[in-house]
Amino acid sequence: MGIPPPPPPRRNRLTESECADSTTLFLRLPPTVDSSSYEKELEFMRLFAQRTMEDELNVGVAADSADRITAADEPALRVQVRQPNAEMNYGFLTFASHAAALTTLVSLTSHEDGGAVSGDKLETAQTLAKEETEIKTDSIVSGDKLETAQTLAKEETETKAYASNLNGVTLYWAKGSQKSAESNGKSGNYGLNFNNRHFPPDARTDCWFCLASPTCEKHLIVTVFDECYVAMPKGAVNEFHSLIVPVEHGGDGAFVTKKLAPEMETVKSKLRTHARTALQKDLFVFERCIQTKGGYHTHVQCIPVEAGSGPTIQSKMLEMSVRSGFQLREITSELSLNALEEDWSAGYFYVEIPLGGGDEYRRFIYRAGDAGGNEQGSSRAHVPLQFGREVLAEVLNKPEIGHWKACVVSKENEEELTASFRTSLASLSS
Repeated sequence: MGIPPPPPPRRNRLTESECADSTTLFLRLPPTVDSSSYEKELEFMRLFAQRTMEDELNVGVAADSADRITAADEPALRVQVRQPNAEMNYGFLTFASHAAALTTLVSLTSHEDGGAVSGDKLETAQTLAKEETEIKTDSIVSGDKLETAQTLAKEETETKAYASNLNGVTLYWAKGSQKSAESNGKSGNYGLNFNNRHFPPDARTDCWFCLASPTCEKHLIVTVFDECYVAMPKGAVNEFHSLIVPVEHGGDGAFVTKKLAPEMETVKSKLRTHARTALQKDLFVFERCIQTKGGYHTHVQCIPVEAGSGPTIQSKMLEMSVRSGFQLREITSELSLNALEEDWSAGYFYVEIPLGGGDEYRRFIYRAGDAGGNEQGSSRAHVPLQFGREVLAEVLNKPEIGHWKACVVSKENEEELTASFRTSLASLSS
């Protein structure tokens, strides 16, 4: 009898495809790190991973800008570290989603299956850790969120002194647990029917609204269509506030893109019917299609409001637009936006004010770059980022709803609200 072949070599590393349900990375420190520093170095790597995702999301936004989104106000960016044995030089980094873990892994090791962390990135992180010594919290947050921001900032500050030579540190996939897969609902899809068209080649990892992004929180998605999806926003005005979001990333307006416009109108009409029949409310619709720092993924806001409140909203909106230095003009034509003009590249603010008692509404438009903007012909016209919400905040005398950050609730609460919305909307077709 011949000599049997040797057993195949043991494969120690898992591939990304084998860990499609995993939100955890295995982290091993280099042998040069002293055992007394294991805990501090693992914490440094946690903050390093967290900062990496913040940088991916805030492309083009300065580190000290008030517009920067950080882990203090965005749970999807937070990372946890676990060290099973204090005497071992390894641990685990747990992310909010598989996409977040994948984005970090590729950014730091240049490979979806992991490997050694780039020396250049480590050097940059260590330099930043030495330079950043001030605790900063967003002036908008309050209550529990302020405490969270301060805690995160305190942890980061305390860790900055521990940025020793980590060259040789490695990151690889760790097996996902059955519990985490179940809690994410069908591997993170929450029962939604995604397919390849929902992950187009132009998808970005630094965009909240691209479905392939680690910061796209799928638990907020209500339903998906061919060209767009409906989701609840972070910090919703009320329990049926929704966004209509195109699948493809782009800054062109949703209502002026010919490929999107037909389905957008159909979905908007469905949401208006839902508001009227299921909620006995009207639907306030607006789109702020104006580029922002770091890029823009167009989306349409749809907010149920009290039936018959349209005239009050219109009056307040026109007053506030003049106050902000721009002028809204009523659209009297029945043509769609993409039929009214060929070039909308400068951007616009578009709004539909409900008239009540059906699908009737009045339309208003401001084209960014129009000469003047107010009666004095000022060229400093500006549509505030939260303008539509600010109008409702004044109409309802609820200043807290004027900014999304003041309305953020826990993920568990978000899941409950989205599930309720999904069921209610689906009942229209049953």
